Amino acid sequence: MKNWIRGSVTAVAIVWGLAVGQAAAQGGGTFKYAEQVKLITMDPQRQSGSGVPFLRPVYETLFEMSPNGTPMPLLATDYRLEGLKLTVTLRKGVKFSNGEAFNADVAVANIERGVKIGIIEGLKTVAGAEKVDDFTIRINLKEPDPAILNSLSYTGGMMMAPAAMADAGNIRNPIGTGPYVHSKADSREGEVQVYMPNPTYWDKDKIGLARYEVWEMPDDTARLNALKTGQIDAGNWLANPQAAIIDRSADLKLIRNTGGLNYHVIIADREGTRIPAFADRNVRLAMAHSINRAAFGRAVLFGLGVDSYQPYGKGNWAYNPAVEGAYAYDLAKARDLMAKSAFPKGFTFDMPSIPIYKSRLEALAGFFKEIGITMNIVPQEPGTLARVSRTTNFPATNLVWATNTDPKFLALRYVFEDAAYNPFKAKPSPELLALAKQGLDSADVKVRAPAYQKMAEQLAKDAFLIFVSDTPILIGATSKTASNPTVVYRYGEDSINLRGLKANR
Repeated sequence: MKNWIRGSVTAVAIVWGLAVGQAAAQGGGTFKYAEQVKLITMDPQRQSGSGVPFLRPVYETLFEMSPNGTPMPLLATDYRLEGLKLTVTLRKGVKFSNGEAFNADVAVANIERGVKIGIIEGLKTVAGAEKVDDFTIRINLKEPDPAILNSLSYTGGMMMAPAAMADAGNIRNPIGTGPYVHSKADSREGEVQVYMPNPTYWDKDKIGLARYEVWEMPDDTARLNALKTGQIDAGNWLANPQAAIIDRSADLKLIRNTGGLNYHVIIADREGTRIPAFADRNVRLAMAHSINRAAFGRAVLFGLGVDSYQPYGKGNWAYNPAVEGAYAYDLAKARDLMAKSAFPKGFTFDMPSIPIYKSRLEALAGFFKEIGITMNIVPQEPGTLARVSRTTNFPATNLVWATNTDPKFLALRYVFEDAAYNPFKAKPSPELLALAKQGLDSADVKVRAPAYQKMAEQLAKDAFLIFVSDTPILIGATSKTASNPTVVYRYGEDSINLRGLKANR
């Protein structure tokens, strides 16, 4: 890794602030966004999986991603990364919406709390934080982390007020420094969360709305109807029939945001603790080869996705073209692998599902049935899949991975013995461990890329992660939203940057 890396707030004004220009002056009107998962918590340090659009109006981060994917200071103004020490200068004159001051003590408390709770993957490399002076903190790392600023641009860098951190039941009491405050009185549980302008906001010119709403709409058809009728201005979608309808509608627009989502199956019990068959590599490879990705793409994704055999999409610096087709559809080969395995007659296992994944899992269950494997689909409450996937309740699960996420998270999520989605504590191979370490040896992606490209090859051989498809991050919008110059989609996210957002005209 380079000895030190430094950045300042100046670049934010150039790259990000001008993205909405002076059009971001304080205004009025309402903007309505729909989330496809239910709200579980408004505590960012307990957030896992989807649902971040519920948090963004209230909480700001130390850094944020510019439109080209570069981390830039936000509540920070300057930083210096030297080895295992990240020194961050904080913005002065910022208050939380309840009047509490934002300073080094609060920032340290947030980082320390996030590390202690242990849910945020981006803080797994953080040993702790300490105060240098009233507006400077030092974050100490356990190991080199070239993507620490990326983590501090997401939930790992969201700053909560001391009063909110002290509230043990803080699932509906968000207090942050953001442009909007949560209105409990106007919100309706299970339906819509309402946000009003923050009277103490440090950059009032960036408040462009009188009201912002995030609707809970897990049902794809209901969300589509809401978009058609103008009940909402925009919302997020997976690749599905409703997204395809939006794409073909003259008065609607399907936005393909930066980055993508990789859908994959995770064999969590890969040492066979509960399902002995999962310890057999022949079984895992058979499952991988049994998936007809082309048919899956047509019938389930409606042509909005592409086949996938690795965690990174084409164009990503870690993408390995040699892995394409590694376990391509071959039913005869899949059946032969099952015959060679210790479980030639097949077996049965349970797979958790949320409504938006139902059609995907029904298709996978059909493919697995062809080789004698019965997958029981067990429904879960929307918004809980990531949480249940961290437990030993199920021997396998299915999730999406953001393909623009730094590759370091691959090990933090799936490979390490204490990885977030390795609840059975399966021991990684020495090869994977060595590659994970090698990938952190430099901040230069050209130096890091070979390690992660080799990791993709090794994962294809081990087949405990079975990659299925890549789709863009999809946001459905009305024509007015699509032509609104203040609508800026966050890099690699299914949400809108609220700083400067104005209502549609």
